[in-house]
Amino acid sequence: MVKRRTTGYLLQDIGLVALLAGIGGAAMLVGSADSSLRTEFTVMLMGTFLSILFAGFQLSSFGVVTAALEILLYTTYKLYGLYAHSRDITAACYAWLVLPLLCVAAMSVFVYGCRQTELENEVLKEQVEELVMVNPLTGLYNLRSLYIDLRMQSAYAERNHMAISLMIVKLRYEQELRKILSGKRYEYLIQKLAELVTDAVRVEDRTYTLDNSGTVGVILTCGQEQSGLVSKRIRAAVETKEAFADMSDRAVRVEIKLACLQYDKERYGMDMILFKQKVENELQYDV
Repeated sequence: MVKRRTTGYLLQDIGLVALLAGIGGAAMLVGSADSSLRTEFTVMLMGTFLSILFAGFQLSSFGVVTAALEILLYTTYKLYGLYAHSRDITAACYAWLVLPLLCVAAMSVFVYGCRQTELENEVLKEQVEELVMVNPLTGLYNLRSLYIDLRMQSAYAERNHMAISLMIVKLRYEQELRKILSGKRYEYLIQKLAELVTDAVRVEDRTYTLDNSGTVGVILTCGQEQSGLVSKRIRAAVETKEAFADMSDRAVRVEIKLACLQYDKERYGMDMILFKQKVENELQYDV
């Protein structure tokens, strides 16, 4: 399969070729100039580099102004020499009327192409992340998978007159834990929490990692009343001293907030985002 080059890459190529052509032409003018013109050509080349530098730092306006000012001063200098001292203007001198602006324009196109490529890569990255179904840290399915499975499970439960519930387990004092634990230790905490919750639920129940803060969602194939037993098992597994004993050199107490609601088609319909939000709202009552 042939991979198409994006607009950003094409603009980079055009800008780079034009820039190299402009700089190469300017260098050839300096190298081929006779001794009477070499100094002023060298000054013009240095001014052109300054304009290119501005454009390279995404200050295209400064680059254009600098190049235009350079051309204006050079034109004034050459006209003064022509009328005041009868100095001839050679054909090579006319090239400096366009080279500075040409180089600035080429660099601006190159920088714009780079920016377009970055934006295209960011969009592609976001699209890939949206398609990914598994959280790379915990290995559990992510929030996108939760919504898909909730729709499927709710439809199945409706046809077979079954009950399903959504449980959300969230770290209590998450910000405080982030402050006292290193990045790797906090990642280990998230992994360990996901493992403990997965081990505490039944085989037919599915667990999901909902965010980067360790929040775990569970689709339970039972109603509100039976979910209480699952809640007790999860709390018992997570809040024991041995659960996170190897996480840090000093004792760190890990507590969770937990909420669960049974799915009701009349209240939520097929809006699983609303259903999840209702469960999250229940977390504030777990004190």
